[in-house]
Amino acid sequence: MSYQEEYKPQIYRAVYSNVAVYEMEVNGVAVMKRRSDSWLNATQILKVAGVVKARRTKTLEKEIAAGEHEKVQGGYGKYQGTWVNYQRGVDLCREYHVEESLRPLLEYDMNPDGSGAPAHESTIDTPTKEQAMAAQRKRLYNGGENRSASQPQQGTFFQNISRTAATAVNALSKARFDSPSSNSRRPSMARKPSQQMSSQESGLAFSSQQSMYSMSDSGFGSLQNRYQVQDDNDDPAEPPRKRMRSTSHQGPPPIGLTREPSNLSMHNISMHEPTPTEPNESFYQDMDLPPPPIDDGSKRGVESLAPASTPERFQKMKLIMTLFLDKRTKDFTDHPALLQLTGDDLEIPLDEYRNNALHWAAMLARMSLLNALVAKGVSISRVNGAGETALQKSVGTRNNLDYRSFPRLLQVLAPTIDMVDYSGRTILHHIAMMAATGGGGHVSAKHYLEALLEFIVRHGGMVSCANGNHAPNGTASGEVISLGRFISEIVNLRDDQGDTALNLAGRARSVLVPQLLEVGADPHIPNHTGLRPADYGVGVDMVDGNSQSQQPANRNDTFIDQLAKSKKEVLDAAMSQITAMVEETLGGIDRELASSLTQKQESFDHWHTKIRESAKARQIEQKQYDELRRKGSERVELDRRIKNLQRSSESLLVTVKNTPGLDARKTVIVGDADRDSSVDVATFDALFPDGFDPASGFSEHQVGFLATLPATDLLSRQAQCYKEFNGGILAEVDGLKAKNAVLGQNYRRMVMACTGWSAEQVDEAAEGLTQCVKELNDNPVPEDEAIEILMRDRGQDW
Repeated sequence: MSYQEEYKPQIYRAVYSNVAVYEMEVNGVAVMKRRSDSWLNATQILKVAGVVKARRTKTLEKEIAAGEHEKVQGGYGKYQGTWVNYQRGVDLCREYHVEESLRPLLEYDMNPDGSGAPAHESTIDTPTKEQAMAAQRKRLYNGGENRSASQPQQGTFFQNISRTAATAVNALSKARFDSPSSNSRRPSMARKPSQQMSSQESGLAFSSQQSMYSMSDSGFGSLQNRYQVQDDNDDPAEPPRKRMRSTSHQGPPPIGLTREPSNLSMHNISMHEPTPTEPNESFYQDMDLPPPPIDDGSKRGVESLAPASTPERFQKMKLIMTLFLDKRTKDFTDHPALLQLTGDDLEIPLDEYRNNALHWAAMLARMSLLNALVAKGVSISRVNGAGETALQKSVGTRNNLDYRSFPRLLQVLAPTIDMVDYSGRTILHHIAMMAATGGGGHVSAKHYLEALLEFIVRHGGMVSCANGNHAPNGTASGEVISLGRFISEIVNLRDDQGDTALNLAGRARSVLVPQLLEVGADPHIPNHTGLRPADYGVGVDMVDGNSQSQQPANRNDTFIDQLAKSKKEVLDAAMSQITAMVEETLGGIDRELASSLTQKQESFDHWHTKIRESAKARQIEQKQYDELRRKGSERVELDRRIKNLQRSSESLLVTVKNTPGLDARKTVIVGDADRDSSVDVATFDALFPDGFDPASGFSEHQVGFLATLPATDLLSRQAQCYKEFNGGILAEVDGLKAKNAVLGQNYRRMVMACTGWSAEQVDEAAEGLTQCVKELNDNPVPEDEAIEILMRDRGQDW
């Protein structure tokens, strides 16, 4: 498919897991091409082609993995997948018929300087996704930067600060925007390019209980230059996402703040009680004066120490880490680390980002430890590998919000408020980035900003009694920046990308936007790509053309005025078109869903019928199978009985053969054993039935039959023989029963020992056990296999 120029997909630049890529979204799938070598993500190409996951996995394993490839499984989620070289990626696009869809990305080739045009014609970077969206809004509302002024708000967006701070902020706002020279004064906060230094693209992990942010994966733009903390040959590694346990916030009283002697007579008020603050003449004059030139070198902190490289330094580092073992510790006076180590030793970096003990104490809200470290001589101006002070690191976690320790933290670290890191970012930049992390980050950022302004209003211009020997900026030793200087020098300060704190906050749509506007943040300061907070709709009304940032009233825009006059017609027409498009789209979706649902229902009914038929056939086959099993069991039982009878007959045959006077070859029918006794048993049974009564007399036939019988004594002996023979048989039966009882008892004990059952359980299972024994007799198990089964089941060594 080919794209018209106005509908051509937008290509963005981004950085994932320290790798710079070009990104384009097709069919809801983000497709990437690496900027360094133009390698393509084969997994994303298959997703665009609509290949299901199972088939996609097989394709990657069989076709892609056979050639040159690179599999990425860790790091940022969107960057994961199998990467192939450019030619293989193009062939894959042709194979799955998505080459036309991805052609803008495939043919997008940047110059080494990162521009889309030849280096001698253009130096504009490819925008990030956020910047491109803002530029699109800027084109939609053309001329939006020329806005008419509106009156400053009478209230304040700082709801949690005291009346003192609120009064000061309102007074400062009034002084700034009502002053005659305010319209002609717009100082530039940009630093010279030669002074701009980029931070590491990898970013530092700011840990907390619930939130963190990574500078490499944020939407604040990637950096083209990298500040090398380690050697040039060291590759920056992506920091692990750590979580810190929250700690107690109680501790010894913080190190106090005092005013300079020259200021005591002018500001002889208590800083612990909220008192009305009215700006005096000098305050307005200070605001009207042009800001002093910004010297980036003076705003940098003390460079971090080198990482531990000797056994002695490693031992000191381990000793310092013991300070964090027990979060319940309040008194560190007798701790070995503070007794044995000097202040310089306590500044040894503890991790790969060169954060020292003071940084970690500030991040974890360990106020007692922080006070002890500062009292020992640890410099509050010592920075980490990215040039960040302990105060800047503290706003990257929410621990100081959880323990409400940030105001006490400021009392110790206040002289570093106006310091910037190696990326040119102030504490306001870090607070704005914290607000953009999601989760509870905006709550923490709002608290930090309000506490910072409250502190500056109360203590601005005072001198810290702590660690004054490390004071930066060339100011008085440990002096806290005043509110006037803070607003004129810090609020609109731009980092190395040209972004102000308002630009970062506006891009993330954070809750800090109205507060930053209230303290004088300018929405019309552009970054290095030309985008301003106003392009995101920050500080301006995109429809009425009104500005919330108090821009000069002499700006006018005819197009905006006309747009404001006809805004109702424009809105009505736009709403009607949008409504029609939505209704048409939803109607088509509804029809497609209804058709698909009907087809699915028919398919469901078809397969449901097949399932029922299969279940019925299975039941029939199950019955046949059960019948065959029963017949098989009966046959096995009959075979066993036949074998037992055969063994018994063989034993009896041997006995008969060994009996003298018996002819084993002679067949004797059952009942013929008494044929030679001269007594016709059948005639006797016929003449003398069971109910015959001798008292009633005998008939002639009976008398004649009795006359033919042998003598009485012979018959008596025969009867006695029968009794003795029957008695012997009964005795043998009793003996067998007794023997079976003893044998059965032994079997019962054996089964109880093997299974752990009770005697009642064995009796209940006797029938099944007997059946199993019968089956084993018919199909005996080899001895080796039987021993193996016993060893496995009993767990014993037989």
